[in-house]
Formats: sequence, structure tokens, C-alpha cells
Amino acid sequence: MRWIREHKLISAIVVILLALVIIFVVSAVTAGSGNGATGALNKGVSFVSGGFSSVVKTIKDNVTGIFSYKALQEEIDGLKEENDQLKKELAETRLDREDLEQLKELSQVLNFEYTEKEFDMVTADITAMDGASWTDNFTINRGTESGIEAGDAVVNGMGLVGRVFETGDGWSKVVSLVDEGSSVSFKLVRDRKQLGIASGDKSGGISGYMMDADSTVSQGDIIVTSGLGTYPAGLVIGNVKTVVYNSNTLLKEITIEPAANFKGLEKVAVIK
Repeated sequence: MRWIREHKLISAIVVILLALVIIFVVSAVTAGSGNGATGALNKGVSFVSGGFSSVVKTIKDNVTGIFSYKALQEEIDGLKEENDQLKKELAETRLDREDLEQLKELSQVLNFEYTEKEFDMVTADITAMDGASWTDNFTINRGTESGIEAGDAVVNGMGLVGRVFETGDGWSKVVSLVDEGSSVSFKLVRDRKQLGIASGDKSGGISGYMMDADSTVSQGDIIVTSGLGTYPAGLVIGNVKTVVYNSNTLLKEITIEPAANFKGLEKVAVIK
């Protein structure tokens, strides 16, 4: 009985089939015994056949439902995969757009109004920092295979970043402009005869002095590389923040706001 309760549909089918067999046998035995018996038999057959058809229809509907659910689930899974692919493509498009914007910024270095010549340039991604912060040294993913050599200037879209001090196949190490050991000769944009020397300080900034004690340097002045020494002329270094006259050295000392944002560097360009 427990089996029958757990398998009601199968039990019903078996009962109907047995009923059909019994009716068929009775029909054969009572053949020709009269219209009343035949009519009753036909009604019984119709009743059982109807029940059987109902059961078959139920089974068919259930099976159809199972396959419909499977098809629906497959469609849902397909839509999920398509959605995931679209998300991936959107992310890649966003990265390409950001990369393009950085490349556009880097291309501006070729159009600085202060530069005196055109440069050959190789773009590169920063892959590692070699000091305590980006204000020290870092590594890029381009090297000798791209024609990069030690001493080449490194810039971003805003201005001078530093210089290459070591290079190999597929990599180069860069010392940043704000590193304590870096120094650069500069001139004022509004008066290119006024020269000075700037170097990185311990706080991750840039400070320097004017070589002429009578210099008219003032807050807000833009300074660029002079072309003396390692760096080519005309690369923007930054602008003057403060000016103080040192009575001991008899020189005007300045602090400089770098043009490049050293904390947000991701992509740079190497001037060959």
C-alpha cells in the first residue's frame, strides 16, 4: 500500500489497463447477448477510455512542462552568459577609453609652447615602484628594445617626471624629479635668461635657487628645463610657490609646485 501511495500515477495506469483487459474479455464472452449488455459495455469502455486519455494527457502535459522548463532554463543561462560578455566588453571599452585619454595627455608634451624642438617618444606603463613611494624610483615596461637609454627624460601629459637611470630588454628604471638625489637646471618662461637649479627635497617636493641674486623670480612663475645638462630644453617642471632671499648665500631660494602629479602616475612617455 505504501508503494501505491508513493506511485499514484503508475498505480492508476496499471488499474486502467487491467480494467480495459477485463472489459475486453467480458465483451468477448458476452458477444451477441443483447443490446443492453453491449450498451453498458460500451459505456464502460468509454468511461475507462476517457479516464485513460485524461491520464495520458496529464503525463503529456507534465513531460511537456519538464522540457519547456529545461528550454526556459537554457534560455536564461544563455542570457546570463550574454550579459556577462556585455559587462566584460563594457569594462574593456572603459579601460580602452581611459588608456586613450592618458595617451592624449602624453601627446601634449610634444606641443608644449615652451619646447624648442620636436621629440621622439615611447609610451610606457609603470609596473612597479622601487622605493617607499612613487616619489622615489619606479620601473616601466619599455627598455632597450624600444631604443631607450640611460639618461632619457621621462614625462607625462603635464610635464617632467624624471629620467631613466638603468634599462634592459623590456624594462627601465626611472628616478623621479622629486627624489632627493635628482637635480635639474631651469629657466623662467617669461625671461629665459634667468636661470636656476632645482632638486628634490626630503618631503617629496622640489626646491631650488636662482643663479643671479638680482633675479626677478616671483610666485606663480612657470619654470622649464633650460637644456643644460641631462634634460632637453623646454620641458615644464612646475610653477614657483614661494620666493625667499637667503642673506647667507645671497641668493633667492624658491619652492616649486611640480606640474606632474607623482601620486597618480600610471602611464608615462620616454623622450629619446
